[in-house]
Amino acid sequence: MLNHLKYNVTFPSTGRSLSGDFSFQKGFGAITGPNEAGKSVILEMIRYSLFGTAALRGKSDDYKDLKVELRFSVRGDEYRTQRTISRAKLFRGDEEIANGVKGVNNKVVEILGFGLEVFDTACVANQGDIEKLGSMLPSERKRMVDSVIGLSVIDELAKWCGDEARTIASTISGMEDSLVKPAKPVEPENYCSSDSLTASLEHLRGKRDELNQVKGRLSKPLPAKPTEPIEPCEKTAQELEEELEQARAYETAQNELKRLPAPPEVDPDTIEDDFDAWESRENIRRNYPTKMTAEQIAKADADIELVRKFERMSHLLQKHEDLVAVGTHTCPACDHQWPVEQERVEQVAKELDDLREQLAGVEIPSKPDMVNVDVARRQLQAFEKVKDEWERVKDAEKPKYTRQQVAQFQVAKEAQGRRAELEAVPATSQTSKELNALYRERLAYEQKVETFQDQLVAWEEAEADRSKDEERALELQAVPTQLAELEKRYEDAKIFEDRMEEYEKSLSIYESKLTEIKDRRAQEEGYRKGKDALVILRRLVKQHLIPSLNKVASHYLSKMTGGQRNIIDVSEEFEITVDGQPINTLSGSGKAVANLSLRLGLGQVLTNNQFSVFLGDEIDASMDADRAHNTALTLEYLAERISQILLVSHKYPQADYYIELEGNEQNIH
Repeated sequence: MLNHLKYNVTFPSTGRSLSGDFSFQKGFGAITGPNEAGKSVILEMIRYSLFGTAALRGKSDDYKDLKVELRFSVRGDEYRTQRTISRAKLFRGDEEIANGVKGVNNKVVEILGFGLEVFDTACVANQGDIEKLGSMLPSERKRMVDSVIGLSVIDELAKWCGDEARTIASTISGMEDSLVKPAKPVEPENYCSSDSLTASLEHLRGKRDELNQVKGRLSKPLPAKPTEPIEPCEKTAQELEEELEQARAYETAQNELKRLPAPPEVDPDTIEDDFDAWESRENIRRNYPTKMTAEQIAKADADIELVRKFERMSHLLQKHEDLVAVGTHTCPACDHQWPVEQERVEQVAKELDDLREQLAGVEIPSKPDMVNVDVARRQLQAFEKVKDEWERVKDAEKPKYTRQQVAQFQVAKEAQGRRAELEAVPATSQTSKELNALYRERLAYEQKVETFQDQLVAWEEAEADRSKDEERALELQAVPTQLAELEKRYEDAKIFEDRMEEYEKSLSIYESKLTEIKDRRAQEEGYRKGKDALVILRRLVKQHLIPSLNKVASHYLSKMTGGQRNIIDVSEEFEITVDGQPINTLSGSGKAVANLSLRLGLGQVLTNNQFSVFLGDEIDASMDADRAHNTALTLEYLAERISQILLVSHKYPQADYYIELEGNEQNIH
């Protein structure tokens, strides 16, 4: 049921604006008013609020600033749509349940259970298209009604079921063509599982490896018996080492005696020279040189001061000449002249007089080298720090001997006591070189003896091991044949087991495919049964629909014509006759009332239980007063069956309520 509509729209082509705010009631409502008042716009805005721009009579660009809000109820729930050309929202109560044009369009269709095409066919008779249903070709009418009542969907589903059944049948055929039952492999003779042979196989492989190792050792010749070494001398290595140490001590003593210094020429204990004073004097003389005396430095400072004064006087003389050369001022009264730079000339002259007075009778000295003077001043300042030490050591005499000579004298004196000790070391019969050679030969001999003993033990063990290997080789000589036989059995077992595993996999796949084929056959049968059921359903729908439509439409036709017309017959091929006369041969009023009867009948059969609304736009325009009156009575009668009827009309039918529009463009109710 429609509850409330509010809209505002401007048409750019004319600049005309329309707005409205209307509440709708249950029952029969009439929308009246003069031409161009916007009566049809109300129905257009209702359709637009529900189904979007597809319901507009023009292009979207023709509706500027379009804003619409509609409240309606379906199965006890109240809904509200808000739309502009580019935006849309849908609410259930205060809860937003869809947003966006596409989302709202889809949600409205979901709520109503049908779309714009069904709504316009069963619930709406727009201005100018009331005869649309009757003017269609039978095939077009059949296709439209099939679409409205859902038969086209049933046809599509039936076709889809048939296509799916054929596809599955083709798949089954392909699977059966490629399906081959696998052959079970033959078990080898004396078969034992490869797992049960593994332990024996590993045992024999271990013995084979042992046999190969034994053969490898036997393939190598037994080494020759080792020969005992010859003793080089009777003395032991320890005795030779002691004698070698004694020879080295003697030779060391002799060499040290050769290096001992001769007795000193002077007893170092009798030398009393003051080495420290002399070295301090020489250190000051080297490190603290003085180029000039203090008097010489003072004279140089005085000379440089005189030179600077003479240079200043020369500079002032030149400056005085330059200032005078600037020019003079002449007094216009007495012709007295004075320099332009009078004040500065007087200052320079005064300073010149002072310098002349100071330098009178003084000769200009030579200009001293102040760099050397400053160096000499710093040297003299540094010397002041060691002046006291210089006064102490300046008269020290140079020692007769140097510190090194005295030290050598001391060493020579001390060495004379060592000489007796060295001369007491005894001599040996042989040199250390000869004894060292004998010692090394003895060490080598003793090492060879030790090695010989080890080699002899190893040779005896090798001889014993060879005898054991020869005995073990005889024990293991049958192992290679036994291993080859067992490996052959193991390989055959593995091949058989691999084939059995492959066979079991193939058998499982084979059985799985058989099951899949069985399942697919069941699917195919299901689709075929589904197709058959849909064909039966289509037949039943049409068997129910067409008689019901004929009955309801004929009832409305009789009421709207006052009994002048009574029977509308719609064939299975949707040929329409009115009292046996084809609908397209009726008069304009006859066509209108017959088409209206069909639309009302379709609405009663298809949509009334879902959304019980009928919108009519000047459906009585081509009818005479009597037929228009009967039509109005029929609509009053329909108000008992249809919850809400809205009729746009220039006339004033007997309605439950009226919405009257003025000639202006603002309509608020």
